[in-house]
Parts: sequence; structure tokens; C-alpha cells
Amino acid sequence: MKFLATRAIAGSRTSIDAGGLQPPHDDRLHVVLCERGTILTTPSGFASLACPILGGAGVMTGEWSVQLGKADIWVGDAQTRHDIIVSPRGACIVIAGTPAAWSSLHGGGLGARWNAVLFPAIHRFIPALSRRLLRVVRHCLGETQLPGDRHVAHQVASLVDDLQAGFAPMIERCPGSCLSRKKAVFLRLQRVRNYISACAHQDLDVAKLAWMANYSVGHFITTFRSVFEETPYSNLSRYRLESASTLLSGSSLGIADIAQAIGFQSRSSFTRAIKKHLGSSATQFRESTAVVAQPLGAETGLDNGFVPIRRATWPSQFADRKEPEQR
Repeated sequence: MKFLATRAIAGSRTSIDAGGLQPPHDDRLHVVLCERGTILTTPSGFASLACPILGGAGVMTGEWSVQLGKADIWVGDAQTRHDIIVSPRGACIVIAGTPAAWSSLHGGGLGARWNAVLFPAIHRFIPALSRRLLRVVRHCLGETQLPGDRHVAHQVASLVDDLQAGFAPMIERCPGSCLSRKKAVFLRLQRVRNYISACAHQDLDVAKLAWMANYSVGHFITTFRSVFEETPYSNLSRYRLESASTLLSGSSLGIADIAQAIGFQSRSSFTRAIKKHLGSSATQFRESTAVVAQPLGAETGLDNGFVPIRRATWPSQFADRKEPEQR
């Protein structure tokens, strides 16, 4: 197990396999400290973990974008190319490698509880793990005494275990005759779940989601509900309402504009759903937070291009399975 450590200089644009970084190897993990204003590209075939340690960062693909705050940890899908964009006043840690490289973390007698499989996800605000990541990076960059790659591998493997510990009961509910098969199923479903969270404001096609998971539509909906204990529709609604809560407390957008931005067809349907979700009306919630309205990118330095503004509706393919909007 080898670690290739480097700094991405402020304002630079580089790729994990170019711009002075070493070519990818199956047994190596790339550890990059991205300074302010940098753009780092992780190619398809690499599973990546990114964590802003100062300010914020954005992650973009050709289809969607997400915004990360300090101490958020994002795990990217190895099937997709990603651009990690650090805010002008931020800094971000990125660890990237092939799935085989991540799996090798637990080799050599270090244990194999999870076999270091990275499941695509966004883990919001976990400072303790963020600080552990920073210590690993400092070791790799030689800023502190380096105990050796074996020790660093153990630290990263332990961090991945702790980061994904909450997935254990979901994996247990996955179909499969052994743990490796269950994890393979969970990876497919979590890939779709993560896509829904990033694209909740868009028109989503259930057939495409089922295709992403390599299931028929009916089997996909049934398996998704069994593993995550909610239907794809409920999952989509929850992400939309969580986004609405953020917009209500942190932006000056009107309520009708927020309803449209997150994908509700009308203000009335949004009002009913948000009251069920928050226990109060949208206006009452906004007044109770008493937050001075400002652009969402003000704190992180990211522009408003990361704020979803497109209207979306729940597609007709889900109509026969649609749940009440209050759920």
C-alpha cells in the first residue's frame, strides 16, 4: 500500500492523473491537499473522498453539482468523473484511488470488516473525522513524523469504517447469500440514492433510476423500500424538503420561488408538505430562524451556480405508485 501525497497550488487546475501527479496505480492512493481556488479532477475509475477543512467546496459532474461546507465529507462514485472546486478562501482534502486500491487498505492482517468499499454519499458536518483526515494528510506530506505507509493505511481504513458504520443495518437488509454480495447490491442502490439527493430538483425518471441499479422498475422500487425503509418517492420528497428548510433559513427567495426551485408543482402542495415536515408553516419557520437573508454561496465563496433553480415535477412513471405528498 503506497500513498502519493501532493499539494494543489492555490488557483491551479489539475487532474489526479496529470499536471505533475503520478499516474494511477491499482495499489496506490493519491492524497491531495487542495489550496484555495483550486480545481481538481478525479477521472472515471477512481473512487474519491473529499472534505473541506476551510471554507467550502463544490463537486460537479456533467449532470449535477453539490455544495459542501466545512467538515462535510463527500464520497464519489468511481463510475463518474468529478471536478472538485475549492472556494476562494477554502482548503480541501482529497483522497482518491481505484476501488482495488481502497480494498487493499485492509490487507496484510489489518482486518477486513468492510474491505474498504467506498459507497457514494454525502456525510454532513462531522468535525471529528475531518480532523482525523487532516492528521493523515499532514503525515503524508511530511509535516509531522511519518510512521510509515502501513500505519497510515490503518488510519484511513479505520476512518472509512467509522464514516460508513451507519450503513451496516441497510447492508444487512440487502438481498444476497453473503456479505460481499449484500455490499455489491448496496453499492448499486446507494449509487441511485446518492443521485436522487443531488438531482432532487430535476425531473427524475424511475426507469433510469432502475437502470442505474440494474433492476426492473418493480424490483427496484421493492428492493429500495426494503433496504432504505422508504420508497424512492419518499426519499425524493425528503431531500426536497430538507433543501427547502435550508433555503427558507438561508436565502431571501420567496416561498413560491423555493417551491418551484426544489421541484414542487404548486405553492399549495409545497405548503402542505413543509408543514408536515417542519411542524409549522414556511413563513413561521422562516421567522423563527431569524437569519439575515444572504446568498447561499456567501460563506463558502461559491457562486450561486450551485443553487438548484430548475423546476421539476414527479414523472408520470411514478403515478401508479405515488404516495400522498404529506408523507
